Amino acid sequence: MRCANDKLAVLEERHALRLLYFLYNNGRSQRSSLYGAISRTTTAPMKRVNELIAIGLVKESAMSTAPFTKNVELTERGREVARHVVEIEKIFSAES
Repeated sequence: MRCANDKLAVLEERHALRLLYFLYNNGRSQRSSLYGAISRTTTAPMKRVNELIAIGLVKESAMSTAPFTKNVELTERGREVARHVVEIEKIFSAES
């Protein structure tokens, strides 16, 4: 028997929940700023953003003129999922 579906596996990966949490609280962000806020390296967060895009939780937009900055933001579905992540964080914060 399979557990839910493969989309849950993406959320289990490193930085996925943190990325959703960050975007929920900060809104649309440049990829470079997002990576810096999440990790000291860019490899894992970059991969995770791409996976979140693939499962429809995050969308990307790019500037059509120089410096061609790429921004990411939550989709409606991503916002709903991230809202639950934020609620879970509140539960953990209440323990202290």
